[in-house]
Parts: sequence; C-alpha cells; structure tokens
Amino acid sequence: MKLYQVGMGVLALSSLAFHANAQQPSFGHLDGYFIPNAEIDVSPGGDTDGDGFGTKGRFAIADQWFINGEYQAVDYDRSGDLDQLRFGVGMHSPLNQNVNFVGLLEYINVDGDRGGPDEDGFGVHGGLEAALAPQFMVHGSVGYVMLDDLDGPEFLLGVRYQATPQISIFGDYRMTRLSDRGVDVDLDDLRIGVGYHF
Repeated sequence: MKLYQVGMGVLALSSLAFHANAQQPSFGHLDGYFIPNAEIDVSPGGDTDGDGFGTKGRFAIADQWFINGEYQAVDYDRSGDLDQLRFGVGMHSPLNQNVNFVGLLEYINVDGDRGGPDEDGFGVHGGLEAALAPQFMVHGSVGYVMLDDLDGPEFLLGVRYQATPQISIFGDYRMTRLSDRGVDVDLDDLRIGVGYHF
C-alpha cells in the first residue's frame, strides 16, 4: 500500500465523519490484539513475515489529556523476535460532535534478537478519530519516529466496532518507514483485537 493512499484514505474517512450523526464511545480503553500478518523489510537485506500479539491502552488523566501505553511482540520467520514498548502522553480536542483531533508524544523502545535493531527514541503523532455510525468508529494518524540510529514516518489507519458500551472489536494497520545511512527498515503490522472501555 502506497503512503499517499493511506493519507487519502484518512482524509476521505474524516470528511465522511463530518456528515455523520453518531455518539462516540468512552475515551479510555484497554485492548488486547493478535497480529496475524507482520512484515519487516530491511534494505539491503531482505524481507520476512511473522505474527505476534500485543496490548495497548489509553487512560484519561484530565478532561482532554491521557496517558498511552503499548507492548507488542512479533516473531518473524527468519529474523527472530522484535518487541516494542511504547508509552507517552496525549491530548484530544473535539472538532465537532463526531470528530476528535488526537495528538500523542511517546517514548519508544525497540528490542530485536539475532542482530535486530535495539533502539530507543520518541514518536510524535497526530490524527483524527471519527464516529461514522452509532457503533462504528474510524481513526487515522500520521507521525514521525526518531530512534537512536533510525528515523522516519509512521502511518496508522483503523476501524472499531462498539459491540456494547464496554466491549469493542477493532482492526488497524500500522506502517513504519525508518532509514539511516543507506539502510531502510520497513515495518508493517496488521492488528486485530478486542477492547474494554471504561
């Protein structure tokens, strides 16, 4: 999937959301997810697929402020394990009844085995969360990741179905494009899971 296609998708979904008439679910949630398809492509080098699992959450600390956390572990077929730990602080601001702008600043630790990346750094992200129907949400964000030896853009696009006020089902796709000194590292993660809202 081309990066410009993701950007156009986020813009299209957000424009639809401005015309929607729906209620947003509670802001705080705790998610558990499975990664049925993960891909890492190192150039020069090659690519390999894998799968994994993770958990992430968002917890309100003030009217428009929250803390964010994530742990993800992926086992790649030929390059071993790659773990990510992220936590940070963010803010959300309503643009209208159905659309929120969300910004996030987070610390990121990436730990790989078999000579994989072992990096620390930060990420800055901004995006939209929009209610398209009473139980259907879309979200998208664009960010920039700055690690010790690698940096580059990161994109995320996802959907969430609110089955009950407390339980949701979601799916998202995250693309991270890192590079430094002629080395490119592309990470693509498809994540499917269940959320508990509070």
